[in-house]
Amino acid sequence: MSLKHALLGFINYGPMTGYELKKFFDTSVAHFWNAELSQIYPALKQFEGDGLVEMKVEVQEDRPNRKVYSITEAGRHELIDWLAKPADREQVREPILIKVFFGSSLSKQDLISVLQNCADDTRTAVTYLEHAHQFVDKFVEAIGLQQEALFWQLTIDCGLKVHRAELEWSEDAIQKIKAADDSIFENEQHGYDGVNDVRSAMEALDRVKSLMPGALSGADTYAHLATSPAAQPRAKARAKVGR
Repeated sequence: MSLKHALLGFINYGPMTGYELKKFFDTSVAHFWNAELSQIYPALKQFEGDGLVEMKVEVQEDRPNRKVYSITEAGRHELIDWLAKPADREQVREPILIKVFFGSSLSKQDLISVLQNCADDTRTAVTYLEHAHQFVDKFVEAIGLQQEALFWQLTIDCGLKVHRAELEWSEDAIQKIKAADDSIFENEQHGYDGVNDVRSAMEALDRVKSLMPGALSGADTYAHLATSPAAQPRAKARAKVGR
């Protein structure tokens, strides 16, 4: 996600200071995006230089002056153009999956503890998002943005579905680990015996990849290769082998 366009999106609601933008972030999109003041202020200065926002100083007698930013027509065009484009798919980085992938190096109980901690944290996130629905309704009414409620609620719906699926996966993984044979844990050798076995594994990987191009290269790459003209003969050849 673009911090630039998130900030423009908030300023498009109305003029704001950097501090007010931070508060908006923390009370509306914190479940999927975060921004620090150390990021917000330099970005606003850059936007002003690029003509995307205008800054006015509001003089206050009993408090520090306020720097208030409002969006320009150029800024609004930049925002709308970005919103209308297909969203880029971000690369997923999940530390829990790295831990599970190499889980054979742990004891069974240690891996169960790791997964249980994941399940507990995810359960907390689900509870938070369930309450967030009620908060959004009250918040948009308080600030006069009732027309935005549907769109904000949809982002919470996404978070709920993702976290509920993660919770289900965690609990299922714990049961599978408990049922697994103890002999596959705390494995130091992992079946490899020096560089020759590693080379054999790499050769096997290359053979599998040649039969399934793009299978381990990410969803976007796989979809592109699967629909390309060059992929059709390979698909037919695999179908014949299957028979």
